[in-house]
Amino acid sequence: MDISTYQVSNVLRVYGNQLRQGRISSQSNSGNQRVPDVVNLSTGNKKDAVIDKVSSDMLTQIAKNGPQNHDEKEVFEKLQDDYGQRLIMSRKNENEFEFKAIDETGSTAIELPAEMSETLLENLKTHIRTTVSQNMI
Repeated sequence: MDISTYQVSNVLRVYGNQLRQGRISSQSNSGNQRVPDVVNLSTGNKKDAVIDKVSSDMLTQIAKNGPQNHDEKEVFEKLQDDYGQRLIMSRKNENEFEFKAIDETGSTAIELPAEMSETLLENLKTHIRTTVSQNMI
């Protein structure tokens, strides 16, 4: 289920108005017991959250130092196989990555267009997420 920012803002606005008017404090004091706010995540959501965190960390690590461990090398090789040429990945800024293709001689790196870099990044994220979820116990 998707919740838009408008819906969240509306709920927060109404909640704030009710607090100012004293409705919420009088409602909570009228009951004998106060029920604590509890958030329950299902096992699937917890697993997805862990997969997302590990995948994000792996992506950052690959962009920062290149693929280092077995899993990182495996997903990056899959990406290179998809593209059909050796690649170099680096971080342009906080939210942007860039890819360069290495020519056949291995001496020249050619910067790829932004659209191609975005496509490669999405493919890499997919490969990482698949690998991480397969490796989870």
